Amino acid sequence: MTAAAQIRSAGQPSLLIADSEVDDGMLDAIAGGGVEVSVVADGARALLGIGLQHPTALLISARLPVVDGVTVVRTVRSVPGHDDVPILLAVGPDDRPAAAAGLDAGASACVGKPYRVPEVLAMVGVIGTARPGAHQPRPAGDDVLRGGLVLLDRAAHEVRFDGAIVSVPPREFRLLALLLEQAGRVVPRETLLREVWGSAQTETNTIAVHVRRLRRRLGEAAGEPTIIESIRGVGYRFRAAPDLT
Repeated sequence: MTAAAQIRSAGQPSLLIADSEVDDGMLDAIAGGGVEVSVVADGARALLGIGLQHPTALLISARLPVVDGVTVVRTVRSVPGHDDVPILLAVGPDDRPAAAAGLDAGASACVGKPYRVPEVLAMVGVIGTARPGAHQPRPAGDDVLRGGLVLLDRAAHEVRFDGAIVSVPPREFRLLALLLEQAGRVVPRETLLREVWGSAQTETNTIAVHVRRLRRRLGEAAGEPTIIESIRGVGYRFRAAPDLT
């Protein structure tokens, strides 16, 4: 496979894969799912391809020559306008430290190697939106969600904490909205993964990393009572604040 192997079809979603170990069968299956595919073999070429092609999703191997996968993720996230580009970090059995570092750097989720094509397609959002258990469109009256000092406005795509606007990337925005909808109740991790990431099959620490980021954005300091509570082995709960009025 050449370093710039490509399968293209105009006007379709695009996926850039940075991995020298992708086989032709996987590429054919992804392209058959309606995705334009580009493949590069190292991190430097990945960054160049991202800048030139502006793909709609990325699949980055944690183990890349020249520039490693975690650095690629961190570099992409540092560029304005790349907050919502789905970035999947591909990890093998020996890549657990890289998985955690990649999620901290801004990866949307981790996927295991060897790849499972349906999982990759679902997680980059090209399978379609009619998933079993997916939420139906909500009435306009549900556009604003409140929980304690947190206010989330879907129409304005805005989050406020104690009146101050908080910058929240789109994936964390969807995570917070789902937790606020069920404030006071536990949302199973499988539901969160399915609704926010598009697949319940992903690394177990994906949600934990995003919840940790979200807590920091909402001004939570170490040692303070948490507003997003982890229920071990089950899921997460947005703690319903007492009514002080």
